[in-house]
Amino acid sequence: MQRKTVLISEPNAADTPAPFLPYIWSILKSHWERHGDRDYFQWLDPIFQNDTPAALLRPYQQGSIDVLGLSCYTWNWQIQCEIAQRVKARNPNAIVIAGGPHPDYKDRHFFRKHPYIDMVAVKDGEFTLASVLSRLAENDREFSSVGGLCVPGPEGEPVCTSAPIVPNIFDYSPYQDQSAYYGQLLRSNKVFHATWETNRGCPFSCSFCDWGSSTMSKVRRFDMQRVEADLEWLARNRIVMLFLADANFGILERDLEIARLLNRLRQKYGYPKYLTYTASKNHPERAIAIAREFARTGVCPTHSLSVQHTDTEVLAATARTNISSVKQIEAAKALMSSRIPIDVQVILGIPGDTLEQWKICLTDLMEWGIHEEYYTFFYHLLPNAPAGEKSFLDRWQVGTIERTTFSDPRQPLEKGPLDRLRNTRGRLIVETKSYSREDWVEMATFATLVKALHNASLTRLIAVYLRLTHAVPYKKFYGDVEQFFMKCALAQSWYGVLRSHFQDFLHNTDATDHMEVSQLPKLPYMLDPARWLVVQVCLQFDEFFDALGDYLVECYPSATNLASVLDFQKNVVILPSYARSKGKMFHVDCDWVQYFDQAWGRTGTERLDEPTATPGAAVEVTDQTCGEQSYFVQPLDWGNGGREDRWLQWIKHCVLHRNSVAKNNFQHLRLHLAMVSNE
Repeated sequence: MQRKTVLISEPNAADTPAPFLPYIWSILKSHWERHGDRDYFQWLDPIFQNDTPAALLRPYQQGSIDVLGLSCYTWNWQIQCEIAQRVKARNPNAIVIAGGPHPDYKDRHFFRKHPYIDMVAVKDGEFTLASVLSRLAENDREFSSVGGLCVPGPEGEPVCTSAPIVPNIFDYSPYQDQSAYYGQLLRSNKVFHATWETNRGCPFSCSFCDWGSSTMSKVRRFDMQRVEADLEWLARNRIVMLFLADANFGILERDLEIARLLNRLRQKYGYPKYLTYTASKNHPERAIAIAREFARTGVCPTHSLSVQHTDTEVLAATARTNISSVKQIEAAKALMSSRIPIDVQVILGIPGDTLEQWKICLTDLMEWGIHEEYYTFFYHLLPNAPAGEKSFLDRWQVGTIERTTFSDPRQPLEKGPLDRLRNTRGRLIVETKSYSREDWVEMATFATLVKALHNASLTRLIAVYLRLTHAVPYKKFYGDVEQFFMKCALAQSWYGVLRSHFQDFLHNTDATDHMEVSQLPKLPYMLDPARWLVVQVCLQFDEFFDALGDYLVECYPSATNLASVLDFQKNVVILPSYARSKGKMFHVDCDWVQYFDQAWGRTGTERLDEPTATPGAAVEVTDQTCGEQSYFVQPLDWGNGGREDRWLQWIKHCVLHRNSVAKNNFQHLRLHLAMVSNE
């Protein structure tokens, strides 16, 4: 008897730096092989790369596909739909089952819009798919009694079957079970990333989130034997990057021991090189301990705070509750006392936000003493998240657009329209009853200024000095800087380009959120707006700082050492004119090296006296690299090419990856005092 075939499709995102190993396939296949008739179905090699549908389906042209499973996310929804259409056209009797958080099965017209999809698995897929396969093994195509499905009703409307059975016991490793196939991939010597889990579920109900359709649910922990087996296999097989898919790592007491386990295995095998994870937001002490563990080995040298917004009323509008600002500040101070840089995740466009509150949010973070990378995410409207409900959309009078966005700060420069199958559009909130579309443009533009000037430390040191020594609130300072960008001819041109970019993003359906650097025609990619602005400023560095200095001295005439700190800030910004073989020296009349060492981690209310006067002194710079540690470290080497080539290398080493003082400013500074004569 010819065995029926199962094909699982889980294409990576188009902008993924390296492909992820097909994890959903291994979960589903391993469960079936352990609980079903493994001889009845032939599991085809999965689809996991990102390519055109024709290319992805080419290996399967000679045979039939009886069951197609689609793991659907925002980044692959369109390509999954095209794959399903093509498979159905060649295999009319194939069963197509879509899973993952993206299929909008609550839409009463879903199956009319997508007639090539037979059913949707609404939660974890292991038991649901196994039940479907068991029915097919008995030539039974009646699935209405299979729990965890949404199927077409009598008139085509979605009808949900009984509640799904979700796994509660996780005691074996799919990576080990499917090591034969993975071994074939790994023998190619290509770089691979991988997904890693230690639990499933999330007890919270943030309206913007749909964590694998597992929000508002009990946390189901994996057996430690499974956690250790997965991690051992991943480390031994030299997986470069792990994405820890737990919604709140640190929520369980054992998570600290898991962090230590990862470090031990990394020390043993040298892998993984780095880890990304989402820290628990309501267990700060444990989160800090875990962050210290990861920073100690460099597997994750920074810690991300998922703040989303600093205003409690805005957070309440999206059903988000954080620990108090006092607790947030305590956590930040504890991290910075260990010299662990902090990233902050915030969302632009939360219903209930306003232009003024958004500006306060970004500058609140500075007041808390947090100055590093602010990851500003657009509000993506996920179909099955609470914010996707009609009642939520009506209550907030939500206006949306569908656009392509990228997680990578760079995107290959391609002329002409984007491939919309491989670069799926997401639905973004850009208007609510609390802010207009024009407000949204202003919010996006202000965030770009802050990320370029403050996070990348083009003006951060100036802002810190004025705040700590002259009590100038960060919001006042960056409000004045925004006015400078509106008035100064040079900065005004950049400000206008940014506003036009975001307006075009609103109105042009083919627009993306990245920008081309026209002055560097050999640059092969576009940059996100903040990094685009960093490049613009640095390309006209002296002219920018001369104009900004004149403006700020006029704004703050009583700031005793403002001209001095302006000169210091200007001299510590890393530019491609720097030669690491020679280093550099520059004159200072104040000990700014000591001042900013003392300023590290201070909140806005923790005053700092004027720096010590050092007439005739000089600062020696000896930096050979930039970046905090681990994979952020890049050489300050611009190659032997011409002027444009040096700028391209500078962008590669200093602009990409991360906006931080260690990435963009010299760190190895030594103050040389002037020799005092006794005559």
